[in-house]
Amino acid sequence: MGALPKKTDDQTILLGVGLMLVTLLACAMGMLLVWFAMLRENPVFWTNVGGYPVWLRDLVLLTYLPLFVGTGLGLSVLSMICFLRVCRSRRFFIVESLVLLTCWGLLATSGYIALANNVRNFIDGRDLHEHRQ
Repeated sequence: MGALPKKTDDQTILLGVGLMLVTLLACAMGMLLVWFAMLRENPVFWTNVGGYPVWLRDLVLLTYLPLFVGTGLGLSVLSMICFLRVCRSRRFFIVESLVLLTCWGLLATSGYIALANNVRNFIDGRDLHEHRQ
């Protein structure tokens, strides 16, 4: 059995670029989650008065939680890959870490928006997911 072949500089660059592209995709998913969370907690969004299309209401209703969980799991894996992988470039590591922090911040913001209304309702003794008109 021979030793494993060493990665060439081209492979390292491709791996780094791929990792950054996937992280930027996760960042876009985080932005989408924040938008979905704001829509979910807007009482006008769920009525015909708001002018939002029914397909958008259905999309938010059906995809918010799976998207939230999937993004959280994906960010966990990306974070482990970023911090466990030996990187030759400090600059790349710093940029990747900053983008990951932004993604985690967007995910936390989305979770806060979605949770804040339910906490207020619980404290006030109202049903969960109730919106004041």
